Amino acid sequence: MQLPDKAPLVENVVITSADELSELVNEALSQGKGAFLKIFAKDKNGKYYITVLFDSSKVLAVECLVVDNKQTLIGDEALKLIKSLLGRPMVVDVYSLDEIEMKLSIAENLDVYSETPKIPLNELFSFEFLQPPKVEVPKPQVAQEKPKGIPTTGEKPAPTTSKPAPQPVPKSSGGKPEVIVNFTGGRLPEEAFKKYAENIIKEAGRIRGISVNRVEFDANVGEGVVYINVRVYGTSESDDRRQLEVAEKRIFHIVSKHAPIILREAEYKPILRDISVVLNGREVKPQQIVDTDKKKEGNVTPDGRIKLAVLEDVWPYFSNFARTVIKELETAGIKVTRAYFDIKGRREFEINLAIAVESEFDRATTERTIRTILTRHARELGRSIGRYISVHSVDVELIERTTTVKPSAPTVTSGKAAEILAKKELLEKEVERLLKEAGIEELAPLTEEKRREAEETLLKSRIEPAIETLKNRIHAELKLIPRVTFKWLKLNHEVQGSTVYVNIEASFVKESVGGLFGAYSGISDERIKKDITETINRIIQDISREYGVAIRPKKISIVLR
Repeated sequence: MQLPDKAPLVENVVITSADELSELVNEALSQGKGAFLKIFAKDKNGKYYITVLFDSSKVLAVECLVVDNKQTLIGDEALKLIKSLLGRPMVVDVYSLDEIEMKLSIAENLDVYSETPKIPLNELFSFEFLQPPKVEVPKPQVAQEKPKGIPTTGEKPAPTTSKPAPQPVPKSSGGKPEVIVNFTGGRLPEEAFKKYAENIIKEAGRIRGISVNRVEFDANVGEGVVYINVRVYGTSESDDRRQLEVAEKRIFHIVSKHAPIILREAEYKPILRDISVVLNGREVKPQQIVDTDKKKEGNVTPDGRIKLAVLEDVWPYFSNFARTVIKELETAGIKVTRAYFDIKGRREFEINLAIAVESEFDRATTERTIRTILTRHARELGRSIGRYISVHSVDVELIERTTTVKPSAPTVTSGKAAEILAKKELLEKEVERLLKEAGIEELAPLTEEKRREAEETLLKSRIEPAIETLKNRIHAELKLIPRVTFKWLKLNHEVQGSTVYVNIEASFVKESVGGLFGAYSGISDERIKKDITETINRIIQDISREYGVAIRPKKISIVLR
C-alpha cells in the first residue's frame, strides 16, 4: 500500500508478542487519528511483507506480499495470515497519521480498502488494548486482602475488571478518592474518565508522601474531540517548597501521560486545556512552574545585533537556529539591522520574532520571505530535537536605505550646487531635443535597451544566490531519501529571458534492507526515482517562490545503482 511521505514513529523494532505490538499501536494512536504498520515476518511457508492501515477503533485496509512468489493477498486472506503470525517474531515500522494523512492513505489505496472487512482492532490482534494498565491493578488489592485470608489465583482477576478504583485507598487516609466528571456540549462514557482518574491516582500515589483525595474533570465535548480541564486535589506529608514543586511537576506529567486513555475508551481525541494541582491547599498550574524555570536572555552575535530569549537547556539549539536564519536572510538580499527571538514554551515552543531590516523588496515580499525562511528552519529544528516548534508572530520594521550627507557641505557649496543642477536640466532638455530631431523611432530602442539591461542586472543579483541555495538544499535533502545512499549531484543552469532552466543529475546506490529475515526491498526502482524527482521539484518550487525567480527544471536525471 502507498503511504504519504512521512517519517516513522518507530522503525525496525523486533517484537515477539501481541503485548509488545499493543504498546506500539497505543503509542501511535495517542499521537494521531490513525496508524500505519509495516510488518516483516516469516513462518515455515515463507516470508511476508504486510501493511496495515487502521483508525482508533477498526481495521481499514490490509495487504500482504508473499516475498517468495511475489503473490499479493488482501482482505480476508491477509487478515487470516496476520492472525496466524501473531506471537512469532516480527520486524515492525509504525507510523502515526493525522486525519488528513489517514484520508489520503485511504484515497491512494481504495482497492485494498474496499476489499478489507472493517473488523475491530481487538479482533484482529486478539488482545485488549487496555490490558497493560490493568495488569498492575491487583498488586495493591492483594496487599489489602491478605489480613482477611489468602486469596486464590482465581480471585485475582475479579477486582481487575470490577473495582480498580479502591487501590489508592491506603494513600488516602482510609477514604476512597472521589472522581467528579462535569460534561458540557454532550456526554461521553463516564467509565473512560474513571479509568483515566484511576491511572492518575495510582501513579501519583507512588510519589513519596503524596496522597490524592479527589480528581475533577470539566469536559467540553466537541466533534471528535473533547476539551478537558483537570483538577487534582491531594495532600503532602512535607511542607518543603522544593519537594512540593517536584511533586506537582510529576503530577502534571502523569495527567498528560494518561490522557490517551480517553481516546482508547471513548474514541474522542482528548485536548488538555487546563491542569491544576492543589496540594495542602496550595494551587499551582503548569505555566506557573514553567515561568519559574530559568530563562536565558542574551546576545547571539558578538556585535549584539541578534538577541535571544529561551529556556537555558535549549539555548545551544536556538542560538544556532537564530544565526542560520539571519545568515540565510542576508544571503537573500535582506540586511538585518537587529533581531530579537523570543521563544516561549517548554515541551512545545513558540517563536516570536521582532526584526528590523533593510531590503530591496517591498514590505509584503520582505515579510513573506522572512516568515518562509523562519518556518522552514523551525520545522527542521523541531525534527532534530523531537519537539513541536511553531512560528507565532513576526514583527518586521522596514528601514529605508538613506545616504548620510555632512551638514556643513550644503552651506559651503549651496551656490555651486544650484548652478550645476541648472546646467544639468539644460543638458537633459538639449539631449531630448536632439533625440527627437533624430527621429522618435530611434528613441524607443535606446530606452528599451537600457530598461532591459537594468532588468537583467536586477535578475542576475537574485539568480546567483537562488541557484547556490537551490544546490545546497537539494544536496541536503537528497541525503535524507530512504532506501538509498546519496553519492553525488551535478547542477547546471542557463538563463533565457526572465526564466532560469536547470539541468540536474544525481547518483544513488540502492540499499539492501537486511535484518532478521534476510535482505529484501519491496519498493521498485521506478518508485524510488519518482520520490527523488518529486523532492527535487518541490525544492525548486520553494526556492523560486522565496527568491522571486522563475526556475524551471529542463532535465532531471536519476542514476540508481
